[in-house]
Amino acid sequence: MTSAYRKDGARLITEVWRRFNDDDCPDLAAQVSFYFILSLFPFFLVLASVLGWIPTSEHWDKFADWITTYFPWQARGMVLTAMIQLSNHYASFLSFGLLATVWSASSGFLSLMEALSIAHGVPDQRSYVRKRLIAIMTTLVAALFVVLSFTLWNLGHLLAVIVSRNLQVLVLFDSQWMLARWIATFALMCVGISLINHFLPASRRPWRWFTPGTVLVTVSFVIATIAFEIYLAHGSNVSALYGALAGFIVLMLWIYLANLMLLIGAETDTALRELKMAGG
Repeated sequence: MTSAYRKDGARLITEVWRRFNDDDCPDLAAQVSFYFILSLFPFFLVLASVLGWIPTSEHWDKFADWITTYFPWQARGMVLTAMIQLSNHYASFLSFGLLATVWSASSGFLSLMEALSIAHGVPDQRSYVRKRLIAIMTTLVAALFVVLSFTLWNLGHLLAVIVSRNLQVLVLFDSQWMLARWIATFALMCVGISLINHFLPASRRPWRWFTPGTVLVTVSFVIATIAFEIYLAHGSNVSALYGALAGFIVLMLWIYLANLMLLIGAETDTALRELKMAGG
């Protein structure tokens, strides 16, 4: 039984590696990352708008601080400053530039859509208009998803404070709250990745909350981000090489890493499906 599992695992790794090279995933990830960099700050404007529509969400600075904690530390200052500056104009943006900004912000998802179709092994024969509309809807849903995640985080934090005060178990509950927050973050990441893989590629597959590729992407991305942070802190001279551009370069590399992991996860699910069909 153990040898059979090892054989199946070796076949899966070989097939994923073959697809990874045949589909030229490093170049696909680079292409998608370029468009995501261009789309990132328009997406922040969309976030500011969605947050502005919610009557109880008046603390944009707190939201910006929360979301930047998930970015590499060398890029956080640049992203946080940009988000706060953009938020100063979101009222006029709502009146005059919403459509154009959403269009710009959707370009990253449009490029990702094409890359995921390749990774899932299906030709994308949808018209440009249809793909653009899907990308725009994905952008709006992604913005709403981020804002709802922030709302849940705030509610959970409030609940943690209430419980720790009333029950006087601060030290114990702090550790439990941190564990619960990480589990919830992991689950939200998996759901977000599943939504991307379900709606963006040209093929429409049955909905699954979790797939091996989804879990692989989430775990690999967390590990890769931690390793990336350690490398930047102890084994890199990015600041000396790029100076004021260091934060932007780090952000580009991190987005490239995220897209590469996303494509590897899609290739893994595709390889599993093909091996299952060949074996069945």
